[in-house]
Amino acid sequence: MSLFSELQRRGIFPVAAAYAVVGWLLVQVADVMLPAFNAPDWILRSGIILLAIGFPIALALAWLFEITPEGVKRSEEMPEDYSSVAPMNNYLLVFIISVLAAAVILFALDRFAWNDQNGGSLFEDPAEKRSVAVLPFANRSASQDDLFFTEGIHDDLLTRLAKITSLRVTSRTSVMRYRDTTLPISEIAADLGVTAILEGGVQRFGDQVRINAQLIDSSSDEHIWAETYDRKLTADNLFAIQTEITRAIAKALQTALTPDDEQRIERIPTHNLAAYEAYLKGKQYLNRRYSEDSLRLALVSFYESASLDPGFAGAYAGECETQLGWYRLGGDINRFKAGESACQKALSIDPHMTEVRIALGRLYRHAGDYERAVGEILQALAVETENVDALMELGLTYQLQGRKAEAEQALVRATEVAPRNWQTYDILALFYQDYYDGPEAWRLALKNSRKVVELNPDSASAYNNLGTSYHRMGQYAEAIAAWDKALELEPSRSAYTNRGLAYYYDGHFEEAARMQLNAIELAPSDHRAWGRLAESWRFVEGYEQESREAYESAIALAEPQLEINEKDWKTRGLLATYYVHADRPQDALKMIDAALRLSDRHPEALLYQALVLNALGDFDGAKQALAEAVEKDPGYQLYIDQDPDLNDLQDSDLAPSEPPQI
Repeated sequence: MSLFSELQRRGIFPVAAAYAVVGWLLVQVADVMLPAFNAPDWILRSGIILLAIGFPIALALAWLFEITPEGVKRSEEMPEDYSSVAPMNNYLLVFIISVLAAAVILFALDRFAWNDQNGGSLFEDPAEKRSVAVLPFANRSASQDDLFFTEGIHDDLLTRLAKITSLRVTSRTSVMRYRDTTLPISEIAADLGVTAILEGGVQRFGDQVRINAQLIDSSSDEHIWAETYDRKLTADNLFAIQTEITRAIAKALQTALTPDDEQRIERIPTHNLAAYEAYLKGKQYLNRRYSEDSLRLALVSFYESASLDPGFAGAYAGECETQLGWYRLGGDINRFKAGESACQKALSIDPHMTEVRIALGRLYRHAGDYERAVGEILQALAVETENVDALMELGLTYQLQGRKAEAEQALVRATEVAPRNWQTYDILALFYQDYYDGPEAWRLALKNSRKVVELNPDSASAYNNLGTSYHRMGQYAEAIAAWDKALELEPSRSAYTNRGLAYYYDGHFEEAARMQLNAIELAPSDHRAWGRLAESWRFVEGYEQESREAYESAIALAEPQLEINEKDWKTRGLLATYYVHADRPQDALKMIDAALRLSDRHPEALLYQALVLNALGDFDGAKQALAEAVEKDPGYQLYIDQDPDLNDLQDSDLAPSEPPQI
């Protein structure tokens, strides 16, 4: 008898099919249910591994034993003409059909019943949900050096309140604009759209601390609750006060606390006061505008905190955020790796830290591991359904996955949850800038950029992105004015780079190079500034060697980025333009092909392809790439009209060059 016939006689194939179906169903059930219990990722991974190990064992048992009406018997004891297939077929057929039916029901519940038509439970907005805004606490200590302590207590209280599932808490970014305000409570509450306002103050004197808080009803302007806490200054007492305030607010607002809420708000992260104070200092440095100085001071504080209490997860969470911020600022791959290590350390101590889940999601997004990024963010949102940072991060990740409708939904939801948080509009503007869906998307980008400036008029970043939106609309004078304002408020790599681009497109190449040199001084490891410097010097007579060296520097800095995220098609597209001017044509073609494939032929990738092909003398291929880019997004005609490398390729048939009007 052949091996196939023997396998068939012993019923191996039905057993394999049944095992595969049941295993698949178990994985689906676990994937749906485990996040609801905040279970760590390793549980699901371990289950899959065990199922894989069990598969050959199940087949071996099916080979060695037979199930008969008389019980289980060894296969060698059965008659030669006995076949287990016939008696098994009916039972297995019914069993497999039942399991598949259960799987279909599970899928339907997960897709339709457990997720509403507007995107699922993540975006539910119960009408009866109570809301509170915690205004910045007053520092009533004699020394202004204690301001970090007061702000830290305020931040931590916000974090604890946000862990109450049925309570909406206004984000820190939204409330900080009311520091030292003289506006009436009713006006602030109306502006923020909240049920109640919490005010408070912190005073530290010697080894004692006094924290007072009062909750005010937004409609009547009357006190709902007030309390003063005088305690000995210890870490345990500080966390106990925060827990008592959180409970009191929940009770005053008639908000029920679930057992999970109770567990989260009672958690004591560290018993070491010095470690906690160092952590609070680090958080305040981190809350400042990103600069190397503020990030360096934050990192020193978090290192100190971790050294004082190696079991304090918050210290590693702060280090994680700081390292990632530094990576985003300059692109240093070592910062990325250090951030990942710190995140994992924090989660090994406390797997329930929402801020670490968000930081990890951001890290995995930068690494191109979008599935893991979404998984981390969804775990954060399972705990804090209206966490603005998580919603923004989810939208950014969905966008990179090509899930544009879901990305837009998450980002719009963030603006609804925090209507006075300028960061939500900033990210939404950037989303529309990259949406390539015609004039309506450009208008939405400009609308949201203007909203950012309205809410945060002293932010250089706000004006920098406003300039980009104006430029996208073809309003160049307004774009230059916005970029100049950004540089006036705070010189930054992106502001210098954008202003340099404006000079470059206007044909002022020496001024463009000067701007890029300023950008490099602030962010020497950012390949984009080096690449822009190289292309500017290409058009300045006598700077051919400097241009070549700048391209080599850009290549050396850009290539390691692909070690972190091999799906980073934008870096691949820019690398292709660097390669082609560094006499590496084959590398350029290979890299641009990868960028086109990974981006699904995004218009920006097509623009890079046109630049590469044009430099190689393939003018017809460059024109075809430009035509496709303009067909997908007519806005790219504006870039084509300006780019000095494409002057010889201007073709009126590509698209109308008249910019849209607001």
